[in-house]
Amino acid sequence: MHHSEKTHPGFNAHDVVETVRDAHEYFKENNVDERYEAVALDLIRRYISTEGKPRELEPLYAASLYLVTRHPWSHPNPLTRTEFASKLRIKESSLEWYADSIIEKLGFDVFHDHSQLPFYVDPRGTISSVIDSVVRTSVSEEVVLGIVRGGAVAPSVLAERIVERLCRVVKILPNAFERDLFTLVEKKIGEQSERLLAELNQRTAMGL
Repeated sequence: MHHSEKTHPGFNAHDVVETVRDAHEYFKENNVDERYEAVALDLIRRYISTEGKPRELEPLYAASLYLVTRHPWSHPNPLTRTEFASKLRIKESSLEWYADSIIEKLGFDVFHDHSQLPFYVDPRGTISSVIDSVVRTSVSEEVVLGIVRGGAVAPSVLAERIVERLCRVVKILPNAFERDLFTLVEKKIGEQSERLLAELNQRTAMGL
Protein backbone atom coordinates (compact mmCIF):
# COMPACT_ATOMS: atom_id res chain seq x y z
CA MET A 1 0.00 0.00 0.00
CA HIS A 2 2.99 2.29 0.23
CA HIS A 3 3.50 4.98 -2.38
CA SER A 4 5.92 3.71 -5.02
CA GLU A 5 9.01 5.85 -5.58
CA LYS A 6 10.70 5.46 -8.95
CA THR A 7 14.24 6.53 -9.69
CA HIS A 8 14.56 9.56 -11.96
CA PRO A 9 15.54 8.57 -15.55
CA GLY A 10 18.59 10.84 -15.31
CA PHE A 11 19.50 9.59 -11.83
CA ASN A 12 22.98 10.71 -10.86
CA ALA A 13 24.45 9.22 -7.68
CA HIS A 14 27.07 11.97 -7.55
CA ASP A 15 24.35 14.66 -7.50
CA VAL A 16 22.60 12.88 -4.64
CA VAL A 17 25.77 12.58 -2.54
CA GLU A 18 26.83 16.15 -3.27
CA THR A 19 23.40 17.56 -2.44
CA VAL A 20 23.03 15.59 0.79
CA ARG A 21 26.43 16.88 1.93
CA ASP A 22 25.46 20.42 1.00
CA ALA A 23 22.18 20.04 2.89
CA HIS A 24 24.08 18.83 5.93
CA GLU A 25 26.13 22.06 5.90
CA TYR A 26 22.93 24.08 5.53
CA PHE A 27 21.35 22.38 8.52
CA LYS A 28 24.56 22.77 10.50
CA GLU A 29 24.65 26.53 9.80
CA ASN A 30 21.05 26.82 10.96
CA ASN A 31 21.62 24.78 14.14
CA VAL A 32 19.11 22.09 13.20
CA ASP A 33 18.59 19.31 15.74
CA GLU A 34 20.36 16.13 14.57
CA ARG A 35 17.20 14.06 15.04
CA TYR A 36 15.35 16.21 12.51
CA GLU A 37 18.38 16.52 10.24
CA ALA A 38 18.79 12.79 9.65
CA VAL A 39 15.17 12.37 8.55
CA ALA A 40 15.24 15.54 6.43
CA LEU A 41 18.45 14.42 4.68
CA ASP A 42 16.84 11.09 3.80
CA LEU A 43 13.83 12.95 2.43
CA ILE A 44 16.13 15.07 0.25
CA ARG A 45 17.89 11.93 -0.98
CA ARG A 46 14.61 10.30 -1.91
CA TYR A 47 13.29 13.42 -3.64
CA ILE A 48 16.40 13.96 -5.78
CA SER A 49 16.55 10.26 -6.65
CA THR A 50 12.96 10.55 -7.87
CA GLU A 51 12.89 14.03 -9.42
CA GLY A 52 16.50 14.92 -10.15
CA LYS A 53 18.48 17.85 -8.73
CA PRO A 54 16.42 21.07 -8.62
CA ARG A 55 17.71 24.53 -9.50
CA GLU A 56 16.99 25.91 -6.05
CA LEU A 57 18.47 23.90 -3.22
CA GLU A 58 17.93 25.88 -0.03
CA PRO A 59 14.13 25.98 -0.44
CA LEU A 60 14.22 22.18 -0.91
CA TYR A 61 16.28 21.77 2.26
CA ALA A 62 13.93 24.07 4.18
CA ALA A 63 10.80 22.33 2.84
CA SER A 64 12.16 18.90 3.81
CA LEU A 65 12.87 20.15 7.31
CA TYR A 66 9.45 21.79 7.48
CA LEU A 67 7.67 18.51 6.70
CA VAL A 68 9.80 16.58 9.17
CA THR A 69 9.19 19.04 12.01
CA ARG A 70 5.44 18.91 11.39
CA HIS A 71 5.14 15.18 12.04
CA PRO A 72 1.86 14.31 13.84
CA TRP A 73 3.82 13.31 16.93
CA SER A 74 4.96 16.93 17.25
CA HIS A 75 1.34 18.00 17.89
CA PRO A 76 0.52 20.52 19.18
CA ASN A 77 2.98 22.44 17.03
CA PRO A 78 1.81 26.05 16.54
CA LEU A 79 4.65 27.15 14.22
CA THR A 80 3.09 28.27 10.92
CA ARG A 81 4.62 28.00 7.45
CA THR A 82 5.04 31.80 7.41
CA GLU A 83 6.96 31.75 10.67
CA PHE A 84 9.05 28.78 9.56
CA ALA A 85 10.03 30.52 6.30
CA SER A 86 10.93 33.68 8.17
CA LYS A 87 13.04 31.70 10.64
CA LEU A 88 15.12 30.20 7.79
CA ARG A 89 15.13 33.47 5.81
CA ILE A 90 13.53 32.09 2.63
CA LYS A 91 10.46 33.06 0.62
CA GLU A 92 7.28 31.44 1.87
CA SER A 93 6.19 30.82 -1.73
CA SER A 94 9.38 28.79 -2.38
CA LEU A 95 8.89 26.81 0.82
CA GLU A 96 5.30 26.09 -0.15
CA TRP A 97 6.21 25.01 -3.71
CA TYR A 98 8.86 22.54 -2.62
CA ALA A 99 6.80 21.23 0.30
CA ASP A 100 3.87 20.58 -2.07
CA SER A 101 6.21 18.93 -4.58
CA ILE A 102 7.66 16.58 -1.94
CA ILE A 103 4.16 15.74 -0.70
CA GLU A 104 2.99 14.92 -4.23
CA LYS A 105 6.06 13.11 -5.55
CA LEU A 106 6.77 11.04 -2.43
CA GLY A 107 3.11 10.39 -1.58
CA PHE A 108 2.81 12.05 1.83
CA ASP A 109 -0.56 12.20 3.57
CA VAL A 110 -1.64 15.51 5.09
CA PHE A 111 -3.61 15.60 8.34
CA HIS A 112 -5.13 18.71 9.94
CA ASP A 113 -5.77 19.31 13.63
CA HIS A 114 -8.77 21.17 15.07
CA SER A 115 -7.09 24.51 14.23
CA GLN A 116 -6.62 23.36 10.61
CA LEU A 117 -2.84 23.39 10.95
CA PRO A 118 -1.23 20.78 8.65
CA PHE A 119 0.84 17.79 9.77
CA TYR A 120 2.58 15.40 7.40
CA VAL A 121 2.75 11.60 7.30
CA ASP A 122 5.57 9.91 5.37
CA PRO A 123 4.33 6.81 3.47
CA ARG A 124 7.54 5.06 4.55
CA GLY A 125 7.22 6.03 8.19
CA THR A 126 6.00 4.20 11.28
CA ILE A 127 2.52 5.73 11.28
CA SER A 128 1.78 4.66 7.69
CA SER A 129 3.14 1.16 8.34
CA VAL A 130 0.90 0.71 11.37
CA ILE A 131 -2.18 2.09 9.59
CA ASP A 132 -1.59 -0.19 6.60
CA SER A 133 -1.06 -3.21 8.82
CA VAL A 134 -4.20 -2.63 10.89
CA VAL A 135 -6.33 -1.96 7.78
CA ARG A 136 -4.98 -5.05 5.99
CA THR A 137 -5.64 -7.32 8.98
CA SER A 138 -9.08 -5.84 9.72
CA VAL A 139 -10.27 -6.10 6.11
CA SER A 140 -9.04 -9.69 5.82
CA GLU A 141 -10.92 -10.63 8.99
CA GLU A 142 -14.10 -8.90 7.81
CA VAL A 143 -13.97 -10.58 4.40
CA VAL A 144 -13.76 -14.10 5.86
CA LEU A 145 -16.41 -13.29 8.48
CA GLY A 146 -18.59 -11.99 5.67
CA ILE A 147 -18.21 -15.30 3.85
CA VAL A 148 -19.26 -17.18 7.01
CA ARG A 149 -22.22 -15.01 7.99
CA GLY A 150 -23.29 -13.94 4.50
CA GLY A 151 -22.61 -10.24 4.81
CA ALA A 152 -19.97 -7.70 5.83
CA VAL A 153 -20.07 -4.53 7.90
CA ALA A 154 -20.19 -1.22 6.03
CA PRO A 155 -16.78 0.30 5.25
CA SER A 156 -17.66 3.37 7.33
CA VAL A 157 -18.39 1.21 10.38
CA LEU A 158 -15.13 -0.69 9.95
CA ALA A 159 -13.29 2.62 9.48
CA GLU A 160 -14.72 3.92 12.76
CA ARG A 161 -13.52 0.79 14.58
CA ILE A 162 -10.03 1.10 13.09
CA VAL A 163 -9.74 4.82 13.92
CA GLU A 164 -10.86 4.07 17.48
CA ARG A 165 -8.20 1.40 17.75
CA LEU A 166 -5.43 3.52 16.23
CA CYS A 167 -6.13 6.65 18.28
CA ARG A 168 -7.32 5.25 21.62
CA VAL A 169 -5.80 1.78 21.92
CA VAL A 170 -2.60 1.74 19.85
CA LYS A 171 -2.34 5.55 20.21
CA ILE A 172 -0.33 5.88 17.01
CA LEU A 173 -1.94 9.30 16.43
CA PRO A 174 -3.35 12.05 18.67
CA ASN A 175 -7.16 12.29 18.73
CA ALA A 176 -6.91 15.67 16.97
CA PHE A 177 -6.44 13.83 13.67
CA GLU A 178 -9.42 11.46 13.88
CA ARG A 179 -11.40 13.13 11.09
CA ASP A 180 -8.66 13.02 8.44
CA LEU A 181 -7.56 9.59 9.64
CA PHE A 182 -11.11 8.31 9.11
CA THR A 183 -11.06 9.57 5.50
CA LEU A 184 -7.69 7.92 4.84
CA VAL A 185 -8.65 4.64 6.51
CA GLU A 186 -11.95 4.42 4.61
CA LYS A 187 -10.04 4.90 1.34
CA LYS A 188 -7.51 2.21 2.28
CA ILE A 189 -10.34 -0.15 3.27
CA GLY A 190 -11.81 0.21 -0.23
CA GLU A 191 -8.45 -0.46 -1.90
CA GLN A 192 -7.66 -3.45 0.29
CA SER A 193 -11.16 -4.93 -0.09
CA GLU A 194 -10.95 -4.72 -3.88
CA ARG A 195 -7.51 -6.32 -3.87
CA LEU A 196 -8.53 -9.15 -1.56
CA LEU A 197 -11.80 -9.89 -3.34
CA ALA A 198 -10.01 -9.91 -6.70
CA GLU A 199 -7.56 -12.45 -5.26
CA LEU A 200 -10.38 -14.64 -3.96
CA ASN A 201 -12.25 -14.48 -7.27
CA GLN A 202 -9.09 -15.37 -9.17
CA ARG A 203 -8.40 -18.35 -6.94
CA THR A 204 -12.03 -19.48 -7.21
CA ALA A 205 -11.90 -19.25 -11.00
CA MET A 206 -8.73 -21.37 -10.97
CA GLY A 207 -10.43 -23.93 -8.72
CA LEU A 208 -8.02 -23.39 -5.81
